[in-house]
Amino acid sequence: MEPHTIRWGIISTGGIATTFSKDLLVDPATRGVTEVAHKIAAVGSRSIPSAQAFIDKLKAAPGVSSWGVESGALDDAKAYGSYDEVYADPNVDVVYIGTPHPFHHQNAKAALLAGKNVLCEKPFVMDLAELDELIAIAKENKVFLMEAVWTRFQPIAYAVQEALRSGKLGRPRRVIAEMSSFARIDERSDDDRIINPQLGGGALLDLAPYSAVWSMLALHQHPENTDTEPRVLDFSQRIYKRNGVDEMSAFTVKWEGLGEARLLTDLAAWPARDNACVIDCEKGQLIIDHPLYRPERFRIVPHPNAVAGSSESEDITEETEFRFPNTTGNGMQYEADHVALCLRDGKLESDRMPLAESRVVQGWFDTVRKGGDSALKDWRHTAGK
Repeated sequence: MEPHTIRWGIISTGGIATTFSKDLLVDPATRGVTEVAHKIAAVGSRSIPSAQAFIDKLKAAPGVSSWGVESGALDDAKAYGSYDEVYADPNVDVVYIGTPHPFHHQNAKAALLAGKNVLCEKPFVMDLAELDELIAIAKENKVFLMEAVWTRFQPIAYAVQEALRSGKLGRPRRVIAEMSSFARIDERSDDDRIINPQLGGGALLDLAPYSAVWSMLALHQHPENTDTEPRVLDFSQRIYKRNGVDEMSAFTVKWEGLGEARLLTDLAAWPARDNACVIDCEKGQLIIDHPLYRPERFRIVPHPNAVAGSSESEDITEETEFRFPNTTGNGMQYEADHVALCLRDGKLESDRMPLAESRVVQGWFDTVRKGGDSALKDWRHTAGK
């Protein structure tokens, strides 16, 4: 049986859109996928030459992405000088939005109103009101909508959840997760998206989704969790004085009856390489390496006193490690496959990345952003506009 081929429209020609598009061109067979395939039908930019240069660059991409070029996945790709032309193209099944996050709401809204399915980069939007409007439009137009939290779809993410649900570790009690990056912000220009408040700059919205994803997988999706609306207990921010964005954000979230997560992101430091995320459970710990957006290893380790022969030692007494090397593509191909399967099956929402869970995390970000002192504190959302 021929695979179900999904035709993508790419919005934006920046770095994240380039990475995603290259992963669409990787042979699905290298990851054991036979049911779906991908083609790039259209690329939208601010000018036709810019969109065409993006397509030409993909055609010249070396390595694993060359398979898609040779297989014709770019043969019919059209270069458009506007996003609206991508939304109107009848050959586009789903739109991938890779613009800076302050534009996500407007771009996704236009695509949904045009009747297109949408995969929108994280963070989904700038404010929960924007997300609620997108969800309402998607439901009204009966089209698929999902936030592109690509880490959720990598094989290691499923393996971590399988280990947590096996019972070997017992109930999870706490998650400590850090996604930080020494971004050399003093060397960046004021218009750099990492520190430009008009582009949603700062640590919280850019990096915290990767800290949050592991708490959602470990605690929120745990079979014993009954708290569907975990709340932020406390938070702190360090403000970058030059332009007022948050250089660091840290916050604690509590799931009543299960556990807590302490989430940290910082633009002025690196996390520990071999324990960027520690999930402490009753009988041991599950520890995930940096970088949390695409880790390649996790370990199950005994508690310190279990090694010495305490009552806990009968369950986990030795460290074991599990490796998931990224050998084909960058890792975004897995979420693309998931979207393709959802569309093939006529789903309007992902069960792996449900909209309700995007709302939960967006609510955390709103609490920290609006309660802090960064330049984004009083950001005016575009819902209803």
